[in-house]
Amino acid sequence: MQGKRDTMPNRIEPYLLIAAGGFAGASARYALGETVPGMAGILAINVLGCFLLGFLMYESIYVGAFSPHTRLVYGVGLLGAFTTFSTFSFQTFETSPVMAMLNVSASLVLGLLAVFLGRMAAILVSGRRPWKR
Repeated sequence: MQGKRDTMPNRIEPYLLIAAGGFAGASARYALGETVPGMAGILAINVLGCFLLGFLMYESIYVGAFSPHTRLVYGVGLLGAFTTFSTFSFQTFETSPVMAMLNVSASLVLGLLAVFLGRMAAILVSGRRPWKR
């Protein structure tokens, strides 16, 4: 077996990195949710998370400055715990049908737009043209 040996610390390290990021992400979600309560807060949290994940993942493609460990901490841990599909789903179910459709539509459209804008920000940072990988 070449490269890293499959030892206990090497197997545990990714989980510890994800846990550290998860703690920070959950704490940040709680703080932002306290500042902007209700559906608007969850929408803001999820859209911001989409933008940051779009930037993080596309930065990895175009620039490559983020290591796999960094992507674990921030992508899986922090942003995984920061964004919240379950609360979005619960709040959508608990509101009127018109507000539910508006919430679903806004979340989908703004989330996809945020990933796109995160991608564009990564491209700008890399100095590459948007149409070339």
